[in-house]
Amino acid sequence: MNLEARKLNLINWISSIQEEETLNEVEKIQKEKADWWDKVSRKDKKAIEEGLDQLDRGEYITRDKVRNKIKEKFNL
Repeated sequence: MNLEARKLNLINWISSIQEEETLNEVEKIQKEKADWWDKVSRKDKKAIEEGLDQLDRGEYITRDKVRNKIKEKFNL
């Protein structure tokens, strides 16, 4: 069964759920996947936010520049 068929199968199954407990369990799974940011440490959140701010200010280097620095450093 391909990915699209599997998703449709799950959609059909979820739409037919009548038991509150089963639906609660499905919602728990959904929240676990959707709330990943809540599981990130304060330190990591700060680093991510600082990095995004740097990008917004145009403070970044391209992949090519990184590659060239590595080549220079290791004589590649």
